[in-house]
Amino acid sequence: MKNIFFKSAFAVTLGALIFTTSCNNDDDAPNDTIQIQLTEVGTANSGEAVAGSDVHLDAEIMASARIANVIVEIHNETDASIPEITQEFSDYNGQINANFHQHIEIPADYPAGGYHLHLTVIDANGNSETAEADLIILAATDNIQVVFHEVGEGNSGQVAAGSDLHLDAGITSVHAIAGIELEIHNEADPNVAEIVHSFSNYNGQTNADFHEHVDIPADQPAGEYHLHLTITDDEGNSFTSESELIITN
Repeated sequence: MKNIFFKSAFAVTLGALIFTTSCNNDDDAPNDTIQIQLTEVGTANSGEAVAGSDVHLDAEIMASARIANVIVEIHNETDASIPEITQEFSDYNGQINANFHQHIEIPADYPAGGYHLHLTVIDANGNSETAEADLIILAATDNIQVVFHEVGEGNSGQVAAGSDLHLDAGITSVHAIAGIELEIHNEADPNVAEIVHSFSNYNGQTNADFHEHVDIPADQPAGEYHLHLTITDDEGNSFTSESELIITN
């Protein structure tokens, strides 16, 4: 009888131990996990974007359950009155490991400043994970930059009527150049005819060395003039750089 009792007690103890161990193993089982590695925020991972263009965003997503949704949200760091940019992407639904690559449009009138970017991944079981990054948004005018190197021979700021105006400038554009227009007008007398020239030979470039000799009519009145060089890109953005010019007889 004692042997039977001891065997029964041992069986009950062993069963309880197995049950407890099984429960502990269940408790230790890993939950669904999501891992996000941001590999590019802004072109060449610059952390910058220009209003009126897009921010390049690339990330590696690794999830133990299938992806159900991906959300990108961009908000201003200091001014809560600026509307957030929010986009959802279903392109990756059903995948476990995904290479997230998107271009997020930034409105042309979006204020320049420091922003915060959230990339949130939600899986089919309702779990979520968010990766964050800082983002600098530059003003739309930064789409195009112009630096004058020469206005008038030797950068004198002068030209004689009947000769040509030496004009040299460096142009940098986020988008391809679609057109350049030069306009010269008299400061004091609006009745003096303007000098206007258009240039298409730089179209398609994003970094251009603008170098032209512009004819000044022989009968152009002497005086103080204002020069406008306007660059338009293939997204419709435009930027005008200005300089003073004196026309002599």
